[in-house]
Amino acid sequence: MNKVVNKCTLLMVLMLISTYIFAHEDGEARIEFWKKYYNPKIEASNNKKPSIAIELIKIGSFYQLKTITENFTFTPSENLKNNNPHRGYGKLFINNKYVSRIYSDYFFIRAFPEGNNEIKVILSSNMDHDIALNGNLISDQIAYQFPEYNFAEARAKEHAKATQCEFSEEGKSDRAKLQKIGMSISESSKYLQCRYDSRNSILTNFKNQMTKIQRVHHDAILDSLLKRINLWKQFENNRVSLKDAREKNIILEDSIHLAVEKHIQKFKRSK
Repeated sequence: MNKVVNKCTLLMVLMLISTYIFAHEDGEARIEFWKKYYNPKIEASNNKKPSIAIELIKIGSFYQLKTITENFTFTPSENLKNNNPHRGYGKLFINNKYVSRIYSDYFFIRAFPEGNNEIKVILSSNMDHDIALNGNLISDQIAYQFPEYNFAEARAKEHAKATQCEFSEEGKSDRAKLQKIGMSISESSKYLQCRYDSRNSILTNFKNQMTKIQRVHHDAILDSLLKRINLWKQFENNRVSLKDAREKNIILEDSIHLAVEKHIQKFKRSK
């Protein structure tokens, strides 16, 4: 009886090992299979190949996406009825996130996320197969920066937004409460979080337009703000004393200057 049990156990172990080996060796093939399963393609021919071009039109405070196609027809009434590479719809993606199907020449868009946006439309058949030519998807994409302002304007907006952290009605109320107990508005995690949010949400989108030293300064300020937010949260939760918090806060404020100075010295050594 024991021999039979041992043989069965050995057989099961061998089966598990072989299954693991097969799964390991075939991992890439299975990944490729699921990619094709969830994103199937249909090939178009070079003869009258479909094409697409998109354009963003601003109308007041809103937008229309204009989609121009050749050798392709939008067919909302034929959904799931055929798999023709010349009939179907467009798949709209904004920043690699699926948004909607495109079934007409114009598509209404209310707003975009703040910063640089990638708008892309892929042609798809009525059977939800992405249309390709020689394996390459037939699509078009454009970039759009929202809101439409330059780096200098962004810095002015960041300053105005940061000022509101203290001088809005809520900010003035918070400042008055802190002053009553002998503290400044900057000794508040809420205020510092507001400053961080205003700078990060506006200026970070313009890092590619900054000089190297501007980028170092920008990153150093954000890093210092995050650490100071955490520090004052610790004070507010009674984890550190006011004296310790103020001493550490000075060090974190000084770290901005030190980061810039370190970059300058590095630049001088490289010359």
